[in-house]
Amino acid sequence: MIALALAGLAPPARANEPIWQVGQPVQLPPLELLSGESIQWPALKGKVVVIEFWGSWCPFCSRQNPLLESFYKRHKGKGLEVVTISLDKTKAAAEQYMQKGKYSFQAGMATAAWRSIYSQRKGLPQLFVIDRRGVLVAAEVREMMDDDIEDIAKWL
Repeated sequence: MIALALAGLAPPARANEPIWQVGQPVQLPPLELLSGESIQWPALKGKVVVIEFWGSWCPFCSRQNPLLESFYKRHKGKGLEVVTISLDKTKAAAEQYMQKGKYSFQAGMATAAWRSIYSQRKGLPQLFVIDRRGVLVAAEVREMMDDDIEDIAKWL
C-alpha cells in the first residue's frame, strides 16, 4: 500500500523552495527532458501524474522501473503520465539507462529545484502521485513491488 503519511517527514523549507506534502497542491518546477525538450506541465492538467526520482546506479530503481513501465503502458490511455527525474551525474548515464531499459516514460535530469524536492525525503527510488486536480495524493520512498505500483490505479 502506498504510504500517505510521509508528508510529515519534510524538513523546513528554505526560501523559495517548494515543499511537497500529501493532500496539498504541488508546484512543478521546469524540467528539461533528456530529448532537450521542456515538459509542458499545463498540457498535463487533468491527468494523473507520477513523478519518480531514480539513479542508473540504484539497484532498487532497476527493479522498480520495469514495473512502472509496464503499468504506464497499460494505463497511459486512461489519463496517466509518468515523468521521471534522474539523479545521475551525467546526462549520458541517464540516457544509456533509459535506452537499455527501453523505457517509454519521460525522463529529465534533476536541477537544483528538483534536488530540493528530492532532499525533503532521503532514499531512492522516490515516487509521487499527483491527482487530476494537481494535489499530491501519495509519496513513497522505497522500492515498490508490483502490487504497490498497481495501487496507483485507484487514482485513475
